[in-house]
Amino acid sequence: MITAYLRDGDRLRGQSLAPDQPLPPGTIWLDLLRPEEAERQLISAHLGVDLPTKEDMSEIEASSRLYVEGEASFLTTPVIARGETGRLDLGLLTFIITPTVLITVRHTEPLWFAIFAARAMRHAGVATTAMEAFLGLLEAVVDRAADVLERVAGDLDQLSQRVFADATEVETGLLDGTGKGMARRRTVRKETARRRKARNNGMTEVITAIGRAGDLTQKVRDSLAGLERLCAFAVTVAGPRLGKDQRVRLKTISRDVHSLVEHAGFQAMQTNFLLDATLGVINIQQTNIIKIFSVASVAFLPPTLVASMYGMNFKLMPELDWEWGYPLALVLMLLSAIGPLWYFRRRGWL
Repeated sequence: MITAYLRDGDRLRGQSLAPDQPLPPGTIWLDLLRPEEAERQLISAHLGVDLPTKEDMSEIEASSRLYVEGEASFLTTPVIARGETGRLDLGLLTFIITPTVLITVRHTEPLWFAIFAARAMRHAGVATTAMEAFLGLLEAVVDRAADVLERVAGDLDQLSQRVFADATEVETGLLDGTGKGMARRRTVRKETARRRKARNNGMTEVITAIGRAGDLTQKVRDSLAGLERLCAFAVTVAGPRLGKDQRVRLKTISRDVHSLVEHAGFQAMQTNFLLDATLGVINIQQTNIIKIFSVASVAFLPPTLVASMYGMNFKLMPELDWEWGYPLALVLMLLSAIGPLWYFRRRGWL
């Protein structure tokens, strides 16, 4: 599908083109969405430009994404778009800068792209030349990348609070100043145990959410890396065509991209730290479970010893003839089990 954007005063006017239609006069921007062979031939016949195929756009070498043919400059970069599954993904966008017309070739439909086109048609002065349309699209994709990073940062902050939640918050909320310390501590322990159980059940969800945040951050970094190379190349090839204000805009975009690249790198490190912390918390929880079994096995060793002693088949065992021998053995086993448990509890091991 070909959409031609014509200059209409200080605004743009969009018009769909059929493969057999000529280019309308005043066209400054041609947008090709999943172009067919007939549409590619139309652009080649009118502008003398061979459009890159989807396979050409997918090449990862810089020489295949950033190059010049005649008077046309080809700049391809990955951009953030919503994929077929409804989740954010990477799509490829190619800018072709000619002396009179900007051509965009894409096989994805990012929302920010449609928003910029609608804004250019609705508001005056947004894009009245091919270079202004090019710079406006760059600003739109950079703004979108910044929005995604901000959203990921908010998600990571919430995940961090879930991972590092502890009894301090619970105790702070439960102290009522009545002076009943033991009752408060019991309530705090019960509430802490309840929250710990809920947190344990949610650790799988936390790891999944961290993985999604890391994946999205990596996609934004890939997009920003492509934009950074594109801006550097655009300064070289499009510099003579830019006015003073346009060169300032392009330099501003380049600085914004560079700052976002650094921020995305910091966010990636934060994601890795949070993932390591989550796995550490899970490891501690598993260690605590093993500790409970260890303490229980140690606590029941003395009763086992008592039972083993009176289970021996010796003839001379006076306690076997006592009237209260059996209850005494039971009490002795009970006390020998309670003693270690009390000691462990006092030392804070339980």
